[in-house]
Amino acid sequence: MYDFYQEPRHLNKKKVAIASAILVLILFLIIFLIIHKVSTPKEPEKTKTNPSTTVFESSDHSISIELSNALNLKNCESDLGYVMELRSENNLNIFITKENAIQNQALAEILEADKNTFLGNFESHSNLSETKELSVNGNLAYTYSFHYLDKILNKAFYLQVTWLQIGDSLYIFDIEFPLDDLPFNTNISSSVLSSFKIKT
Repeated sequence: MYDFYQEPRHLNKKKVAIASAILVLILFLIIFLIIHKVSTPKEPEKTKTNPSTTVFESSDHSISIELSNALNLKNCESDLGYVMELRSENNLNIFITKENAIQNQALAEILEADKNTFLGNFESHSNLSETKELSVNGNLAYTYSFHYLDKILNKAFYLQVTWLQIGDSLYIFDIEFPLDDLPFNTNISSSVLSSFKIKT
């Protein structure tokens, strides 16, 4: 009787050679990948940037603020004497002025004197708020707001004025936008002040 299933007594030399070649190739590939990974220098980590915001700098690079791209603001330059002037197509305007502090005069007194003069520039205004004291990154600030009518655009505007003292310098922030946009811009002032930086 014949047994048709028998284990070969000797392995085929050709099959052994092919299997050995494949094993050597796989081993060589693994060693190559390990060496390549170890010897390749790591790329330095890229600085994380927030693609949803833009950092705006003044033309003299002395100050900067970081704001959301959703505001569609653009840096502008005019002869109005602002250190920074940002405007958007939907009439959101941010103006920053710099003044020297007056020795022996408190910031609250300076603001109140300027407030009366500044309000005189508007033919009519309403909803004048009380002056409120703020702390902006550990620095003293005062703010107030009011509504006024822009006769050219025939629109009511909301205007918030903030005076911030840093050392011997005073920074005045005028932030205005159409009154209809007040629900969408409730945090704009805090965003401007919290991201405000002085380049030293």
